[in-house]
This record gives sequence, structure tokens and C-alpha cells, in this order.
Amino acid sequence: MKLTDKDVVLFSGDSITDGNRGKSMDCNHIMGHGYQYIVAGRLALDNAEVMPKFINKGYSGENAIDLLEKWKEDVLDNKPTVLSILVGVNEGGFGYFNGLTPDEARERYETNLRAILELTRKELGDIKIVICEPFYCPLDPSDYSYRYTPHPDGVQSHFERPDSHDPEDSVTYRIAVNEKIRAVAPKIAADYGCVFVPLYDKIYEQAERSRMEYFVWDGTHPSIAGHTLIAEEWLKAVENA
Repeated sequence: MKLTDKDVVLFSGDSITDGNRGKSMDCNHIMGHGYQYIVAGRLALDNAEVMPKFINKGYSGENAIDLLEKWKEDVLDNKPTVLSILVGVNEGGFGYFNGLTPDEARERYETNLRAILELTRKELGDIKIVICEPFYCPLDPSDYSYRYTPHPDGVQSHFERPDSHDPEDSVTYRIAVNEKIRAVAPKIAADYGCVFVPLYDKIYEQAERSRMEYFVWDGTHPSIAGHTLIAEEWLKAVENA
């Protein structure tokens, strides 16, 4: 993807995009770790002669409405020329704990994502916007070890897998919500002239080579293999757009 010295590439989303990013100008950590780091690194290297800029504005635990509430400060004021959005997986958890039906959770996602895109098109015009498909990939509940991830179980101090306390009905609910969100996401992208990055089926296709845990280690968050897969699909979709 060719960029210019005027280009600013901004990544927005939840914890998958946050990637434990730094909140200061410490350039070791400013982009966080994950697909956004890989994409930014590739684009920065390929376009180093013109020195484009890259920003990470992901927030752990957030939904589309949370992004919308600070959209002016985080996005509009930074005037990106390329905007990437990956959000939606937390809509299932929010809906479950707040008694929403899956359709209501989907509507909440759609309403707020459309509001984000309306505002962006109004303020920033015909910039390139990339919408990534949300995914949720629940794992085998009989084994919460790390043996199938890309890292040796026990190589570091123990960290309990976040999905180890998920009730069965919450998993079922989140699957239903993700299916509904996945169904509407490409339509929203098309309605606003955005590039759409399909991810869910790609993750499951790759997981057939080994285990889902090797790509999405807790059902929600990608591993190093999963983030690299997302980055490759992102770059492919943008190049082919």
C-alpha cells in the first residue's frame, strides 16, 4: 500500500487493537503488540522515504458506543487519512450482563458503528476506512491450560485464562450475538464505502491446521499467529480494494 508524507494511519478498537499500548511517546510501546503493530510496521518500512505516521487508539473492554463517545478527540482531531476499526466482540458480554436479546445487542453495535461512520464521513470526507470483521471463537471448556498456544505452558508466572469462568449460557449467548454482528458488518462497510476485512472464516480455516488456541488463545484475543493472520488479511483487503 503506497502512502505519502501526508498520510496518518489510525487504528481504533477494543483490547485486540489496544494490545497493551503505551500511553506516552515511548516508541518501544506506543503501538502496542498485535495486528496493528504488524500492519503499521509493514507500511512504515514500505513507505519510509515519505515517513507516514501511525496512531493506536484501541481501548481494552470497549464497545462501539465507547469509541463514539471520544471519537472527536481520538480520531477526528488527529485527521487520519486511513482509518481502521475492529470492534464488536465486547457487545456480547455487555448484552449478556445487561439482559439484552441478541438482536438488541446487534442493533446497539450497528447503531453506534453507523454513527461513527456518519460522523467520520461528515468531518473527514472520502478517507480510506477499513472495517474488520468481529470474531468470537470459544474454546474447549475441558482444558484451560496453555499447552496449545504458541508458548510453553509454565514458561512464565501463571496467568489464569480469562475465559475459564465463563458460564455456558454466556458462551452460547456470545456466539449468537457474534453471528448477528458478523452478518451486518459487511453491509455497514458497504453502505459507507469502506474496505471490509473478513476474519472469522479465515481464523477457523487456519485453526484446522492445529488448534484454535494456537490462533485465538482465550476465545477472544489472538495469539501471535492470530495477529499475524489478521495483519495479512488487512493488508490483502486494502491492496485489493
